[in-house]
Amino acid sequence: MNSTAEEEDVESSGDEELVGRCRNEIPHSTQSFQILVRKYEGIVFNTCAKVLGSFPDAEEVSQDVFIKIYHKLHQFEGRSSFKTWLFSIVYNQCLSRLKRLSRQRGREVLLDTQLVDTPEPPQDWGAAHQRERVQAAILQLKPEDREVIVARFISDLSLEQIAEVLDLKLSATKMRLYRAMERFKEVFSLLPDDADRNEQEVTHDQ
Repeated sequence: MNSTAEEEDVESSGDEELVGRCRNEIPHSTQSFQILVRKYEGIVFNTCAKVLGSFPDAEEVSQDVFIKIYHKLHQFEGRSSFKTWLFSIVYNQCLSRLKRLSRQRGREVLLDTQLVDTPEPPQDWGAAHQRERVQAAILQLKPEDREVIVARFISDLSLEQIAEVLDLKLSATKMRLYRAMERFKEVFSLLPDDADRNEQEVTHDQ
């Protein structure tokens, strides 16, 4: 099998097989690990950016995550899915960064005014024109609320996976998500709607 065909075969592998290849190859080869990184780097960055509210911090933490994955992959025992294990590391790294930011800046978290360019939010969160309001509302939430909402709707983790990542019982996870969504709705409702603002401007001009 030539190298191109072999790489395509690796790319088509599921997480379990791909992780197995990585563990067999590291440190002699990083071919499979690079494919693993390509598979998850987008969603890891978006998750970090949503939790941290800052592009530069998200980029740095994303890099830290994959460095940690590289060095700790041999410790992955497969008792949970690789995705669950990966995002437990993602959130731990994000929380560590938030604590550091809190100490450095004298407040809980720096809310960056930049918005992250992510795929469309779930349909029940509103149409595409509401994307900026959704993202702005997420950035105004407390870290623990932001964390669970990002895990569910950005990282697309199941409730069971979130419970594993956050080390909570499933019932506690459901309650945390419910409360976070209620707070999200409160914040979202207070943000100006572009359509309302445009209508007010038209009325004012008349």
